[in-house]
Amino acid sequence: MSIPGYYRYPTIHKDTVVFVCEDDLWAVSTEGGLAWRLTASLGAVSGPCYSPDGKWLAFAGRDEGPWEIYVMPAEGGEVRRLTYQGSQAAVAGWTPDGAYIVYASNTPEHGGRSRWLWRISPEGGAPERLAYGKTNHVSFGPEGGIVIGRNTGDPATWKRYRGGTAGQLWIDRIGDGKFEPLVPCEGNLTAPMWIGDRIYLISDHEGIGNLYSCTAAGEDLCRHTHHEEYYCRQPRTDGRRIVYHSGADLYVYDIEEESCARVQVDLRSPRTQRQRRFVDPSRFFQEYSLHPDGQALSIVVRGKLFTMANWEGAVLQHGVRDGVRYRLPEWLNDGQRIVAVADTDGEEALEIHARDGITPPERLSSLDIGRALGLAVSPTEDRLILWNHRHELLLVDLEEQSLRLIDTSPYERIRGAAWSPDGNWIAYSLATTERTSSIKIARASTGESWMITPTEFVDVAPAWDPGGFYLYFLSYREFNPVYDDLHFDLGFPQAMRPLLVTLRKGLLNPFVPMPRTLMPEPARNNNSKPGEAPAEVLKHDETAPEEAAETAPATAVEPEPPTEEGIAIDFDGIQQRVIAFPYPEGHYGQIAGIDGRVLLTSYPIEGSLGKPSGARDNEPRGSLLSYDLREQRKDTLGNGVSFFTLSRDCRIL
Repeated sequence: MSIPGYYRYPTIHKDTVVFVCEDDLWAVSTEGGLAWRLTASLGAVSGPCYSPDGKWLAFAGRDEGPWEIYVMPAEGGEVRRLTYQGSQAAVAGWTPDGAYIVYASNTPEHGGRSRWLWRISPEGGAPERLAYGKTNHVSFGPEGGIVIGRNTGDPATWKRYRGGTAGQLWIDRIGDGKFEPLVPCEGNLTAPMWIGDRIYLISDHEGIGNLYSCTAAGEDLCRHTHHEEYYCRQPRTDGRRIVYHSGADLYVYDIEEESCARVQVDLRSPRTQRQRRFVDPSRFFQEYSLHPDGQALSIVVRGKLFTMANWEGAVLQHGVRDGVRYRLPEWLNDGQRIVAVADTDGEEALEIHARDGITPPERLSSLDIGRALGLAVSPTEDRLILWNHRHELLLVDLEEQSLRLIDTSPYERIRGAAWSPDGNWIAYSLATTERTSSIKIARASTGESWMITPTEFVDVAPAWDPGGFYLYFLSYREFNPVYDDLHFDLGFPQAMRPLLVTLRKGLLNPFVPMPRTLMPEPARNNNSKPGEAPAEVLKHDETAPEEAAETAPATAVEPEPPTEEGIAIDFDGIQQRVIAFPYPEGHYGQIAGIDGRVLLTSYPIEGSLGKPSGARDNEPRGSLLSYDLREQRKDTLGNGVSFFTLSRDCRIL
C-alpha cells in the first residue's frame, strides 16, 4: 500500500528525480509512479545533486557525526565519504565538466551561517577552497560566467525577511573575476541557477517564495510558478527542467514548455522510523513543575504531559496519547489540576487537566494567548500571568476565562515574570529600549505599573522574597572588560550580578554586618504575614548597646505598618534602593527566595567547540548557591545543576 511521505531536496537528470524521504535517498520517474530506495544510511542525508552526465550523486550525510560530502553511483551502489572537515557541509553543485563537486562548508569558522565554497574530486583527495568569499550557492553560466548566493539559505524558514542578512546574488558575467550585485527584485533571494541566457531563482518579494527568472543584467523579471500556500524550496536543474519541493510534494518545471507538474510519488516504505520504540525518558525531559506542597511532579517528555508522585504510584499520562504537543505545565493551587499549553486542535491554547487523568480536560480556546513563552500561577487564586511571542504580558483569569493585557514592549519579549507571595503584585522584566530591559512591578487588580530599575541596563529574572521584604533579580551591568588571550580584543564574558531592591524605605541593607535585632527574621520564625516586618525590623532594640545603634545607617527610619492588602511597597525612591549581592560578576541563570535565604545558579564560562550552533546543551554544569540573609553566609548546595524550581510556598526545592 502506498503511504504518503514528506519529499524534499530533489535533484533531476533527464527523466529521473532523486529526493530525500525518511532520511534516505529515493528515486522516481518524472512522470511519477513507484519510487525505489537508493540508500539505507546510518545517519541522515541531505541535498543530493546529479553530476552533469547523470552517473553520480553527491550529497551531504552524517553517518559518522558532522555533515560531510559523500558520493555514490546514481543507479545505486556503495557510498563513499569524500570530506573529513568536521563541520557543516552542503552540496552546491558540480563544475560544468563534472570534474569536481562544489560544496559549501563553514570550515574553518565552525559556526553560524557563514560558509565558503570548496571543491573536491569525486575520486577523493584534498579539498580546495574557492576564492569567492563567503558563499552558499553557486551556478556556472556560459563563457565562464558565474553567479553566487551570499546569505542564501531557505527563505521558507525565515519568511519575508528583509533585514541585513537577507539572501543576495552576485554575478560575474564573463568570468573575469569581477562580481556585481544581481538585484532583480527586493526580496529574500536564494538558489540561483544559470540556464541559457537567464538566471532562475527563488524569491518571496510577492509574499510566498516562488520560482522567477531574469536576464544576466537583472532585468525582465518573470514569474514561473504560482504557489500561494507553501514556498518553493531547494530547487535543482539539469538545464532543461527544474525540480523543487513545495509543502510535502515534488514539482517539475519544464523550461521550454513553461509548464509545471506535480510528481505523483508511490512510496512503498516499511516506515521504520514510525515503529514503536522505547527510549530513556530522562534524556528527553523538557519541562516540569513541582506540586504546591511538593509531593508530586508534572513533567513534559517529548511533548507529552505526565504526572508522578515522588515516592509511590505509577506515572500517569494526561491528554491525548499521541499527536498533540503539551508545554509549560503548572499546578493550580488545589493540587488537583494542571494548566498547560496544548495544540489539540492545531492551534495552541490553555488546557486545564485533572490530576486523576479521567476527567476530560477543559480547553480555553477562546483566549488569544499567542505563542506562549512562559507562565506562572497566582499563589492565591485561579489566575496566571503569561508572556508570549508578541512581547505581551497577559493576566489570565481561569475561572472567568478572560484575559487582560498588563504590559507590552515594542522591542523584545518579556524576560521573566513572578507573582508576589500575596498575589497582589506582578514583577516582570520589560525591554524598555532596543538594548536594555528594566524590572517593573504592576498591581494585579488594576494593571497600574511602576519602573523599579532605570532604563540603563539589562535586568531580568525577577523573584520575590517570601517575606515580602525584597525583590531579587539578575542584571547585566558589570562593565569589567577582559582581554582576549589570542588577539587584541576586549569582551564582557562575566557581566552579570545578582541584586535586590528593598520594597520599603526602612529596611536596612541585608549585606552590612549589624546586630541580629536589626535583621528581618525569616517568615517561618515569626507569625507575620507577607510584607509584615517583625518588631525587630520596625525599630531598634532599646536594650542593645549604644554601639549597636550606631551600626545602623542614619537613613533607617520606621517603616509604615503593612496594609490589609498584604505586601506594602514604597515606590518613592525605589530605584535608589538597589543593592548588589556580595557575589562577583559571573554567569548566573536563576535567582529565587526561600525563607531567610536566596538561591542562585551559577555557570562556568565555556568554549563553543563541540557545540553545534543552535544545539541544545542538556549537560548539567551549574552550581546551586545559597546565601543566608540572617547569617550572611554563602554556601554551595550542589554541583551539576541545570535548573531548579520551588513549591508554591517556597519551602521545598
